[in-house]
Amino acid sequence: MLRLLRTTSFRFTLIYVLLFSGAVAILGGYVYQATFGAAAKQTDEIIAGEISVLTELFASNGPNSLGRVIRQRTAWRDDGLYMLIVAPPGAVREGNLTALPPEALQAGESFFDFNYERSLLDAAGREIGIEAREARGRITRLKSSPESSSWYVLLVARDVAGREGLRERSQSVIFRSALATIVLGLVIGLLFSRSLLRRVEAVNQTARAIRGGDLSQRIPLSGGGDELDHLATSLNVMLDQIERLMTGMREVSDNIAHDLRSPLTRIQNRLTIALEDDAGAKEQALRATLEDTERMLATFNALLSIARIESGEGAGAMEPVDLVAIAQEMAELYEPAAQEAGLSLVLSVGPTPLVTGSRALISQAIANLLDNALKYAAGASRIEIKVESAAGGGAILSVSDDGAGVPDSDRERILQRFVRLEESRSTTGSGLGLSLVAAIAHAHNADLSFGDGSTTGFEIVLQFPPSERD
Repeated sequence: MLRLLRTTSFRFTLIYVLLFSGAVAILGGYVYQATFGAAAKQTDEIIAGEISVLTELFASNGPNSLGRVIRQRTAWRDDGLYMLIVAPPGAVREGNLTALPPEALQAGESFFDFNYERSLLDAAGREIGIEAREARGRITRLKSSPESSSWYVLLVARDVAGREGLRERSQSVIFRSALATIVLGLVIGLLFSRSLLRRVEAVNQTARAIRGGDLSQRIPLSGGGDELDHLATSLNVMLDQIERLMTGMREVSDNIAHDLRSPLTRIQNRLTIALEDDAGAKEQALRATLEDTERMLATFNALLSIARIESGEGAGAMEPVDLVAIAQEMAELYEPAAQEAGLSLVLSVGPTPLVTGSRALISQAIANLLDNALKYAAGASRIEIKVESAAGGGAILSVSDDGAGVPDSDRERILQRFVRLEESRSTTGSGLGLSLVAAIAHAHNADLSFGDGSTTGFEIVLQFPPSERD
């Protein structure tokens, strides 16, 4: 229970309940004042109006007419209360009140509240008891003429017991409603906090399991589609990515160990034998060792380049570049190597808009694609570099060959680091060429895709967005 009370959701719920209760109290006070305040004001207006009418009647017709009217009104047995007193000697002349309330002596001619007793009557009009009632009234003093030595005290009041009873009941209802609102809000807050705490605990359990090494754990969804489900979905996607990265790191570590173990073993054996050989053998061993170290350095440089490009550090300054000019330079550079491998290198270009990018990185991507085709396009006779404009703007760069191709099941996998479809790994290479191409494409916001496979061979397509200066 204490844990529930400490939760943020319960605190927010408590604050909301208090604010809501305060708003209800303010609204209730306004309604209360607008209702009973208006009723009290109306009662005072009625009393003042009757006093005004009776005063005019006294002034025009004298005390006898006033007494007759008071007798008529008291006979109605409604909420009206009247008393006409002759002063001096203070005798009650007319009215349905037996004595002047003490509050009247202190109020002067202002309104005042007082209690009085009234007979209880049965259906036949017989008195069956006495009840205490509440009333509100005002007195005024009357003289038949300014010279007259006798004067009268007129008390006009209204019975307000029914209104006051309703006021007390309304106050009680408002108080109980406010109390019920607070209690119900606290109960709802506890239930809500308990439900939220269960879902947070599920996240904590998943986090503890992942921290313990079980990367397959995922945050369960409630199925309600609320914000917590959206958050859980985003976290699960992040965990999927982390699991893929961790799996990739393990694969990279295994591949690095495999790729480096062979050359390091060769270097060790070669140097051990060279220590006992003549000078010519030592020189040959050193040259072979240098070649192995250069290949290892190339592997580490490729890894470093991928990491720098993916972090954005190695992308360098982006500016409008001409893909056609870059493709022509790379075609001229690789033409001798293609001829030596018995392949024809074809360049196919058309009118192409400029794209925003790094000339050095795009040249490196084309170089890696050409190296990959020269090494692994078994049975190929032709390599083509093609540059053209894209239908929706931008430019398309593709490198294709007519070799044996790559199975559809392996096309996405070859973009991963150290992936080589040649299981024996006898061909020189680190398996990082296409990974570097994918990183360069991502740095340029270019879409990397594969050819449709409708013809033999293999094709990689890079579609660049339009230049920002177009």
